[in-house]
Amino acid sequence: MRFIFIFIDGVGIGKSNGNNPFIAANPKILRLWDNSAVDLPNFTLKPIDPLLGIDGTPQSATGQTTIFTGVNIPKLLSKHIGSFPNKIMRKVISEENLLVKLNNSGKKAKFINAYPHHSELFSNSNVNIDKEGNLIFSDNFPDKFKKRISVTSSILISNNVKPFDTGDIKEKLSLYQDYSNKSLLKYGLDLPVFSPEDAAEVLYRTSGDFDLILYEFFQSDIYGHRKNIAEQIELISDLDLLLSTLISLMDRKKDTLLITSDHGNLEDNSSKAHTLNPVPLITWGRKNNELSENINDLSGITPAILNFLNS
Repeated sequence: MRFIFIFIDGVGIGKSNGNNPFIAANPKILRLWDNSAVDLPNFTLKPIDPLLGIDGTPQSATGQTTIFTGVNIPKLLSKHIGSFPNKIMRKVISEENLLVKLNNSGKKAKFINAYPHHSELFSNSNVNIDKEGNLIFSDNFPDKFKKRISVTSSILISNNVKPFDTGDIKEKLSLYQDYSNKSLLKYGLDLPVFSPEDAAEVLYRTSGDFDLILYEFFQSDIYGHRKNIAEQIELISDLDLLLSTLISLMDRKKDTLLITSDHGNLEDNSSKAHTLNPVPLITWGRKNNELSENINDLSGITPAILNFLNS
């Protein structure tokens, strides 16, 4: 039985208007606008709350830390914080993150994003998080990366596991955050270009070796901030093809897929900023309704997954 958790950065459920590129893309899975529906068995798409009771616009660091720990971080800090986690968040991540809890309970859980040519840097010989949430770096760790340790990188570090590398991409065991690898080719890396179908096959293949895999895709947030609507539509279409291909490979009676996001952005092309829109919770497959029924905001995701996999 597979459990695949895909985190898509910066997508909300938007309005049914011309500013929403999801409508123009006409996706099968990512129908992220008011009153839309997906015609698939064992499929649930529901809006969940990223504001978490705190005024202001939801942001990446607090939203992602909440998703992957079950702790309401905006409430803890009384604000939303963007980009990278601070010391307080890293302490919570190291103690409470989903992968640590699953692995400590005897499950096999893996963050499958690759860090091409930087895998060794993110091993525990080069970076650690101490009991107070401080980052401890070796002399070999480049200064340019020290202030750019993301929530998912903090999860990886706290699990004492070196990330996948270039070779794992070539062997189709892992994906870069840009699953196509196109953004890496301009740096001269010798990597294949993956189609959405190729990426779906990698996720399906690797998930068979674990109780849960987590994949992070954040080109969606980048495109929401920087790209025009034609480029956004292309990205959505390709991502939707990945997801529909993945569902076609999985067994809805045995396997489970969960997809969510941290805040809105891409669904509203009238602004390049984050939105106040609810974010999607998509569950598909085995006991999809049971998994989603108690998730109403970002803080419910990790507890629901833990209960689902440990029951």
